[in-house]
Amino acid sequence: MSTYLYGITFADHPVEVGDLRGVGPSPSPARVVPAGDQLCAVVSDVDGELRAKRRDLLAHQEILQALCEQGPTLPMRFGVVADDDTAVKEEIAAKADVYAAALQRVRGHVEMNVKVAHKEDAVLGQILAGDDEIRNLAASLREDAGRGQPEQVRFGELVAGRLEEREGEDADAILGFLRPLASEHSPGPRVDGCFFNCSFLVPREKLAEFQDTVQRLTALVEEVAEVRAQGPLPPYSFTEDQ
Repeated sequence: MSTYLYGITFADHPVEVGDLRGVGPSPSPARVVPAGDQLCAVVSDVDGELRAKRRDLLAHQEILQALCEQGPTLPMRFGVVADDDTAVKEEIAAKADVYAAALQRVRGHVEMNVKVAHKEDAVLGQILAGDDEIRNLAASLREDAGRGQPEQVRFGELVAGRLEEREGEDADAILGFLRPLASEHSPGPRVDGCFFNCSFLVPREKLAEFQDTVQRLTALVEEVAEVRAQGPLPPYSFTEDQ
C-alpha cells in the first residue's frame, strides 16, 4: 500500500472532501496527513498499478477543485506517489518554508488559462490587403504560373514573416488586455495551432470581471481569431517550481 498525494495545504485549511474517493484500482477516501505545525497533505491510499485512466484523472481533479475552493492549495500533478505517510511528512517538513510561501502566493487566487488561435484565411486576407509587396508578388505569380521557384520561395517567406509579426503583435495586445485583472501571468508552451497560451493568477474577487473581459475579447477578435478560456483551475502554473 502506497500513499498518493493530491495537494498541500495550510494546517487550518477546512479540507472538506466529503465522500470523495481517490485514484487507483480500488479507490479509497481522501484523507489528511498532518505535516508539522503549518502544513498538511491531502492523500489517499493506493494499491496496485496506477494508470492515467479517465476515472482516475477526474477523481484527482475533483479532489483538487474541492480543496482549492476552500482555501490555498498547492496542487500536485497526477501520479505523485510516496512509499507511505511518513515519507510524505518528511518531504513536506524538509521544505516547509518554501511550501508555506507558495501557499501565501496563491491565497485568494485561481488560475485561468487563455489560448488564442488565428483563423488563417482571415488573417492572410488582411495581410494581403495591407501589404503592397506581398499583394504585388501574389498578383505576379497568378499571372505567370511558370515563374521560377525562387519567386515562389520568396513569397512563402514573406507571408510566413508577416504572419509571425502579426502573431507577436496580437499576443502583446491580448496580454495587455487581460493582464491588468491578474496578479501574475505565466506564458505556457507553444500549443499547435495557437499563437497565444498564457495562464493568469486571478484574485477570486476579480474572477467574474476577468471572465467578462475574455468574452469581450472573444467578440472583438471573432473575425480573425478563436479564443478558448479554461478555468477556474488549481494554480499549477504558479506552484510547479516548488
